[in-house]
Amino acid sequence: MEESRKFVRIEWPVVIKYKTAEEPRTQDQIVGKDISEGGARFVVYERLMKGTGLELQLEVPFDSMPISARGNVAWIRKIGEENEKKFEIGVIFTEINPRDQKRFKMYLEEEVKKRRSGSV
Repeated sequence: MEESRKFVRIEWPVVIKYKTAEEPRTQDQIVGKDISEGGARFVVYERLMKGTGLELQLEVPFDSMPISARGNVAWIRKIGEENEKKFEIGVIFTEINPRDQKRFKMYLEEEVKKRRSGSV
């Protein structure tokens, strides 16, 4: 099966803070499983519906300024024990501030270069 991703996706410990657009009080902070310019995969502890709008803040390593983004839940999968509220979700970014987008792309490209050169 051929890979059809538009962006390179890497495992990278980015801290993600999110809140739903529908219930702005709901917020969680987790570490992303993998991330790309186009989206992220991470674990949440509430059932979110496909299409749910999220406001996100990505805290990349070695930078005190978070990257603000908006995205939509593309998929959700139950993980963990049966009685546990633990889900893995995939989020597609729909909006990132242009300045943040530039920084984010630079961080990802630097990380990919480091990994390819074996200096990680």
